[in-house]
Amino acid sequence: MYKIPTKFYQRLHHPRPRFKSNIENVLGYMSFSIAELDGETESVFKEKILSAINDFPGNEGVTLKTLNNWRTEITALFSMVNTKNNCNFATDLSKELANTTNLKEFFLRFISTFQYPGGFLKNNEIEKIIISDIHFHPLLWLACFYNSSAISEEDLYITDVEFCHCVLNDLRVTRDHEDISATIGRILYNRKNEVNYDTAGDIKRYALDILDYCVLAGLMLKDYKGKFFFRDDAKEFLSYFKDHAPIFKYYQKSHTLKQLESLKSEWIHFVNDSSKLLLKSFEEKISKKTSIPSDRLAFITKQIGDEGEALTLAHEKIWLSNNGRPDLAKLVSHMPTQFAVGYDVLSRELDSTMRHIEVKTTVSLKDFTVNRVHLTPNEWAAAESHRDRYFVYRLQLSDESYTLWIIQDPVGLYKQDRIKMVPRNGADIYFNENCYTQVELLRTYE
Repeated sequence: MYKIPTKFYQRLHHPRPRFKSNIENVLGYMSFSIAELDGETESVFKEKILSAINDFPGNEGVTLKTLNNWRTEITALFSMVNTKNNCNFATDLSKELANTTNLKEFFLRFISTFQYPGGFLKNNEIEKIIISDIHFHPLLWLACFYNSSAISEEDLYITDVEFCHCVLNDLRVTRDHEDISATIGRILYNRKNEVNYDTAGDIKRYALDILDYCVLAGLMLKDYKGKFFFRDDAKEFLSYFKDHAPIFKYYQKSHTLKQLESLKSEWIHFVNDSSKLLLKSFEEKISKKTSIPSDRLAFITKQIGDEGEALTLAHEKIWLSNNGRPDLAKLVSHMPTQFAVGYDVLSRELDSTMRHIEVKTTVSLKDFTVNRVHLTPNEWAAAESHRDRYFVYRLQLSDESYTLWIIQDPVGLYKQDRIKMVPRNGADIYFNENCYTQVELLRTYE
């Protein structure tokens, strides 16, 4: 049984969401609720957010303690809410997730800033880590592991128990920052000699959480044996991240618990601002490299939107051709963003009438079941103008399937009280299965 030498052992942990098994749908759902409560007083926010949590499917009848645990985990761990002058404000992470439903980007921003010590911990836990001189960024270590010459391509994977015992809980890594080749050497030695690790109880669950977040962020894949491999389309990002990882540098050993508490807001700003800047700088860097395939941009919301619009263009052309109107298929066109017309694709019906299509693309690991989309002021105005000739195509892209839901005339549905609309820099629309048509996404499979 492998054991970390006592003098090098210190277990790291973090809050664990009780909704982890359904985390994408929960956070997607909550992002809309938080965005709608932007600027409310703390007391009003607490009351309304607890009500929203209680309304989440499956939560009816749960205890107040459970509701409060959800609220704390959502707002603290994922930096989705900040407080100023006794009011709560939705952070950029919350607003972007509500606007785009790009869950991969959300988790990429989250894991890119996740580190020890961090503001998601209780102050006494932060103090223990500071006193121990621990400064550990899990994704930075994984990026260095991925880019290390000390490991062959065949061995380039890690398991939760390896990450737990050889990395996360070993001060040689988290405090001393030993050369990664030494850590890799221990891992490979243990593999070669079939050394067992302690897996009793919940000992490995924090390491597993981190690796699972990397999967949700589109950086890793997990096989049926529990091995976590790096995705091919994450190569450019991991190489870039190795030299550009955001580090929170405000904690000092001299800080009291009260001073640590005062840094909570600064931490939330750090998570939101630095993660946004990181992705922006990464996108700018690789956009200059014309030789890099477009899938290297797979984390970026704009790229996700472009993919959804391209799939919609293909779908419309195939549908028209299959229904005897190849002449109209040639007229299907993408509307450039700078035209600001309030929709993405201009298509046709079989009788040649116009079909104005706004594409909303959701990207997640598993199928996303939250029936909400955000329309900008321009898009809502276009929907009001074109009425039954305006369509919202909700395109769900997950590792499990591609799904297309079509909503026709959202303004008309709202006026008929068939959908709920909440004004928020445009409109958040809430719909049920009676308000959309689910169709097969037609693709060329080229």
